[in-house]
Amino acid sequence: MRNTVFYLLALSFIIFACGGDQASSGTEAILNGWFPQQFKVEAVDQQASDTLSLVTVQSKTDPALAFTLDYFPQKKDGGLDKKMVEAAITAAKLNAKPAQSLLSVLKKNGIENALVGTNLQKDEVLIQLYVEPFNSVFNGKMKQIQKLTSEWAAQRKMAPCKFTLLVIDPKVWGQKFTGLIDARFFDRKDDWTNQNTIAEASADLADPGSAEFLPGSLRLSDNRELEIRKKVNAEVTDFLRTSQKADFHVELSAMVNSTWDLRSMDKVRYDFPYCQKTEETDRNGGCMGRFDGRISCEYFFNTGEMEVDIR
Repeated sequence: MRNTVFYLLALSFIIFACGGDQASSGTEAILNGWFPQQFKVEAVDQQASDTLSLVTVQSKTDPALAFTLDYFPQKKDGGLDKKMVEAAITAAKLNAKPAQSLLSVLKKNGIENALVGTNLQKDEVLIQLYVEPFNSVFNGKMKQIQKLTSEWAAQRKMAPCKFTLLVIDPKVWGQKFTGLIDARFFDRKDDWTNQNTIAEASADLADPGSAEFLPGSLRLSDNRELEIRKKVNAEVTDFLRTSQKADFHVELSAMVNSTWDLRSMDKVRYDFPYCQKTEETDRNGGCMGRFDGRISCEYFFNTGEMEVDIR
């Protein structure tokens, strides 16, 4: 049995690797036919090994010029079309220089481990910041990034400008994007992004002076927040069972409030409604709005410790 599992894992790896090689060599050969010696394949991100690969292509003469193509291994020429590639190149040329200029502004002001993408057709800016946000320094960095981006957008007369900031786990820096972010990924939440995004925020940069707006909109990503919420909910449920000598149902979603402490950035506070557990609550899967009380708990990101406060 163990040998069979090992064999299947090894076979899957070989198929995955071969698919990536095919997408890389196939795309490069086709591009060389249409645009001799102008582009090189930078990376291959396989969404599904037998149906689709996302191929990142970079200019050999301009490192800032990069774009992404869909490659379908089972289709002729990977499903690539010259007009489609030319449109991708045009869009990349439109967005590469402004994205590079904003990235330069951030670096000049001490913002490291950041990637930038712009979509001038929609007046959108996306910044990926690869840092741990759970410390007091991060709040100031958020305000600085928002201010710098607002001033940059105002100079380019991009108002209103939709600004999105994704805070990404620093351990995956350089794994997916090696240069500027392709505009096609702005509204795309693939598995990699979902798994590695710690928090996100958005702002309308119509007012360059709205320095408080971005930190006020900051929230944990759905995956990260739900993971923490389940831990806190289990802690609170156990606390009630022990202290009240009875079983309670603690709501996981309904009427639950959460507050991220933006002064220290190191803890999140949950406020859960609860009710005594009965056959009815088991049948309905919740308290159905009939609560016996509320209970609060703070979760400390850096230590994983929890402090329960019953009212």
